[in-house]
Amino acid sequence: MTSLDARTVGGLLREYAQRTALRGGNPYRAKAYSRAADSLGALVVPLDAVIAEGRLTEIPGVGDAIADIVTKLHQTGTHPSLEKLRKEIPEGVLEMLAVPGLRPEKVLRLYKDLGIGSLAELEAAAKEDRIKKAKGLGAALQTKILQNLAIAAKKASTCTLPPLCLRRRRIRSERPIPS
Repeated sequence: MTSLDARTVGGLLREYAQRTALRGGNPYRAKAYSRAADSLGALVVPLDAVIAEGRLTEIPGVGDAIADIVTKLHQTGTHPSLEKLRKEIPEGVLEMLAVPGLRPEKVLRLYKDLGIGSLAELEAAAKEDRIKKAKGLGAALQTKILQNLAIAAKKASTCTLPPLCLRRRRIRSERPIPS
């Protein structure tokens, strides 16, 4: 496998952070992975060069432990700990983190206590009043979930010009006017 660029590694590290937060462990560790992912996303020099020069720990938020993870992700596209977390926490559970107001602790409770593993299951559970009946979750959370899912659906349905149309317009506007 070819080595991954900084942005891709940053995305994998962000996934690692989200899954770590959902696992219910040390919240500071998940935040550290997130900070490092942000720094990798902003990196302007090739990640290959930074690793080859041994300067990975000079990146803000990247210490020795995270540098080892970044190197492994860069070289192989995965990490044993990430694969283990992927087996523990389904992809759909990560999607629920995108719902405003749903913190990792609540998402984990929804998954473990109610077996909710996707946005579709979350919406169905909220509409069926299963969330408000669960101890520690309640009616307020259920209402907030339904409101935020409705807002997200409305945003998704209101589509502006696709990027290709915008690009075409820009190109046309940059063409010289024929004389």
